Amino acid sequence: MMPRYLAMLLAAGSILGCATGGQPKFWRDPDGNITVVGPMLGPADNLETLAPQLCENVRNMPGAQAGHQRGGQEYCGAIYQRPGDTRFFASYPSSLGPPLELPGGRKACFVPNKVSDSEVPGGQIYADYHRHPSASRFSPEDLQAHRQRFYFRVMFNRICEVYLYDFQDRTVFQLQDGKFAPIKQVTDDIRGQ
Repeated sequence: MMPRYLAMLLAAGSILGCATGGQPKFWRDPDGNITVVGPMLGPADNLETLAPQLCENVRNMPGAQAGHQRGGQEYCGAIYQRPGDTRFFASYPSSLGPPLELPGGRKACFVPNKVSDSEVPGGQIYADYHRHPSASRFSPEDLQAHRQRFYFRVMFNRICEVYLYDFQDRTVFQLQDGKFAPIKQVTDDIRGQ
């Protein structure tokens, strides 16, 4: 039997997925995989161009402008490429996340597993993205090795500071003057520090 909190979470996700009008923008399939619809944005030639536009779009979603961790909504989505195309597209975000706040009142969301692009099936997820509802950088949990599924992770906060984590090089970058500049090396993959 499905735990009550999980059933409530799935129902809320279905409602929120439909709240944008028309077809749902995200859902959880019977196997538990989260699918997001794309594209919301794109094409863009690079992440430096796409990420700030993405932040501006996501910051206008319900709860995204709360301005603090306890009251804000965290959203997760995917940045992907279509087969044979080197440009980047961003999916709509999902608000699906754990039923409880993390320690310290922090929020979280579940990273999508798939993108549904009706124009071109078979898109390859290149990076996941998420938005922190407060003015912060990557959390240690964001940088832990066991949480990395794609080449890159993009994060932006409520004031649209944009950060990128290159999992292969274990380097955190910040978008500064239109370019990603290195600001931190991750040396502890277990603790994300």
